[in-house]
Amino acid sequence: MQGASAAAASGVDSEPWAPGTRLSVSGRLVPLEPGSAAYGLRVETATALASGARRAGASAAFEYAGRVAGGLRTELREAAAAVPGAALVPGFAVGDTALVDEALERRMQQSSLTHLVAVSGANCALVTGAVVRCAGLLGVGRRSRIALAGAALGGFVIVVGPDASVQRAALMAAVVLVSGFGGKRARALPALGTAIVVLLIGDPWQALRPGFALSVAATAGILLIVPVLEQGMSRLLPAPRWLLLPVAVALAAQLACGPLLLLLQPGIPAAGVLANVLAAPAAPLGTGLGLLALLLLPVSETLGGAATVLASFPARWVAATAEVVSELPFARWPWPEGWPGALLLAAVEVAAIVACSLASRRIALPSDRGSGRAPWRARRALSTGGRLVIAVLLSAAAGAFAGPTVVAPLIGRAGIPADWSAVACDVGQGDALLLRDPGHPHGVMLVDTGDDAELLGACLDRFGVRRVSLLVLTHDDRDHVGALDAVVDRADAALVAPDSREDGAHRPVISDLDAAGIPYRVGEAGATGIVGGLRWEVLAPPVGSAPGDTNAASVVLRVQAGALSVLLLADTGEEQQRALLSAGADVGADIAKVAHHGSRDQDPLLSAAIGSELALVSVGAGNGYGHPTAEALEAFEAAGSRVLRTDLHGSIAVGGAPGALRVWLERGEANASQ
Repeated sequence: MQGASAAAASGVDSEPWAPGTRLSVSGRLVPLEPGSAAYGLRVETATALASGARRAGASAAFEYAGRVAGGLRTELREAAAAVPGAALVPGFAVGDTALVDEALERRMQQSSLTHLVAVSGANCALVTGAVVRCAGLLGVGRRSRIALAGAALGGFVIVVGPDASVQRAALMAAVVLVSGFGGKRARALPALGTAIVVLLIGDPWQALRPGFALSVAATAGILLIVPVLEQGMSRLLPAPRWLLLPVAVALAAQLACGPLLLLLQPGIPAAGVLANVLAAPAAPLGTGLGLLALLLLPVSETLGGAATVLASFPARWVAATAEVVSELPFARWPWPEGWPGALLLAAVEVAAIVACSLASRRIALPSDRGSGRAPWRARRALSTGGRLVIAVLLSAAAGAFAGPTVVAPLIGRAGIPADWSAVACDVGQGDALLLRDPGHPHGVMLVDTGDDAELLGACLDRFGVRRVSLLVLTHDDRDHVGALDAVVDRADAALVAPDSREDGAHRPVISDLDAAGIPYRVGEAGATGIVGGLRWEVLAPPVGSAPGDTNAASVVLRVQAGALSVLLLADTGEEQQRALLSAGADVGADIAKVAHHGSRDQDPLLSAAIGSELALVSVGAGNGYGHPTAEALEAFEAAGSRVLRTDLHGSIAVGGAPGALRVWLERGEANASQ
């Protein structure tokens, strides 16, 4: 089923829905994306059938088990809500994130830690591993231990909800346990192969789903890489295995999934790798204590509450890790996108792992098969050929890794004007412009965010923007505010558009700013302010006006950024631009941001009135709107402006003074014609 209406409709019934509840639904068939079933049902109404209509027997038992599981989850959630810092505990235990607020959720996403509060193979492995260990201490036989572990795993799946991702996690956890975290090589890969076949027989479509590929890759990484990492870490850090193993598992999963993640999102999440390593010891502890609280709460509220309090400490550690890591600079390293980038990263990782395996003698060249320890003798040194192979592999891996992450960015930044005053960030089909006074480089204004958080973050990192003194949201269209979540943690204050008749007073943008605790004011004609060395003035819309739609409500700004003046026209159309000229506003500027991505809806007299040296068009390559239009470009060219476009040139930085502008282009030469 598709659509949120089904979930919303559950509130109309007297009893909450649970796995096994029979529903009566109505809706319409919709085509699905490639790689899944041909059609899905978009649910429009859904109601639970009355008790008398429910089936008896196994179905009734399954529904009853689902309701009991729902009660357990509710008790744990209520207990965690009463404990400060325990918001992540239900997520650790059963994947319930209802207590996680937007700010924490955003930090978890930025630090690649959201998988810790989703049911994964790690949760399932922890449950079955604990049962096997406890049963072993009590002297239970091997076959009985396996049966108890299977029963515990089945109960856990019922408690968290038997959806496809949970079933996949349970099966992968069984593979990891059977193989002893990769220590029993003879069992590891055959068990993984069997699990893959079983999952694909149950649902062949998941072979094309990213979640399936990532789950298999993470499990394979744990089986093949953990033994090597654990052995190397034990030599460097004399720590107990229970502390080293979670770190090795987290690092192995990150290494295995890294190439696949490049196919889903650009760049290497370096901060995510660091965050997962730091959170690795705390997450299993929080999961175990959370599950203990889940079991104790129905028996003893006191004992269950105590377990919840104990679980809150690792939860706070993970939350603090997310908060610190999400603020680190260079959180995502540049890397080639698509299959070439994935294959390059995989080659780098394989070369490094093979080199480490050769150095630790887990694998050996023919010339080194006799090396190692001998009775009453010191460890024999590797052969010259072995050392040479290791050196070549490590050098190649380091060079291939440093090229995209260090060398290319340094070369790319070499020509950026140190005294830039304005930057048009390449965020695709959207707007995001940076302004500052070079004499006060820390007072930065960001005008709009675009709709691509990754591209916006890359632009902010490239130009060294850690804080945004004033965030201007010219209007509420998604291509101007869609990436707001990516910058709310950096913004000190905001300027927003007035309400329009189209959206009314209940605007998601305002709700997001309130939730993030960012003070804001409404931008109307006559409003002025100073940010660092920037002086800004709002030219439109008029005070007290009631714009008909979001574009008409666009905030038009004139900003003095050091020696340069910049006019930002947002998504105004011909009507608003004509009104701006009629009001006698001072629209003269050195740099103009062309309105509405260069659409046809422009006042032909405005470009001449501005008289800018540069006209910047923020537009996405190959967009379906026909932006920018020839008419808009020709109007600015006829007025003597040089037109630069983000779809052709990438991000554009401008510095210097009137009559002596210095331009840096991400793509192409600065003096190239448009």
